[in-house]
Amino acid sequence: MILTDPAGLFDALRALDLPLGHWVVCGSAPLYARGLRSRLHDLDILACGLAWQRALTIAPPRPAESGLGLAIHHPEAAIEVFDTWPAVDCADVIDRADLIDGIPLLTLDDTAHWKATAARPKDAADVEAIRNLQSRWQG
Repeated sequence: MILTDPAGLFDALRALDLPLGHWVVCGSAPLYARGLRSRLHDLDILACGLAWQRALTIAPPRPAESGLGLAIHHPEAAIEVFDTWPAVDCADVIDRADLIDGIPLLTLDDTAHWKATAARPKDAADVEAIRNLQSRWQG
């Protein structure tokens, strides 16, 4: 599978040259990559260690809108790099990430977990879509 999008977000992400094993794509992009979303508006990246250090060279960090940790906003693309993500352990989700076209994506289980934990109204449909897809995969 080749990850692509009309806005070129995955290409912009690749150009950041973040070291594998230190970051994972979170947010709704894991849903997009698996056909559960038809459009991709932005990329949310959870970065630890070397990837966070690399991200610090892109732009200065500022408090994340969620109030949890810090965020770095890419100056030219709709990409945000975070030093923490709700309801997940950075190292654990990176270790479990699904590598698709060289891009580590949060697993669907981890995506469903954080969205269910966040309990935002807009996430309920995503959790249901994930569970429905997983049911089809299991037959």
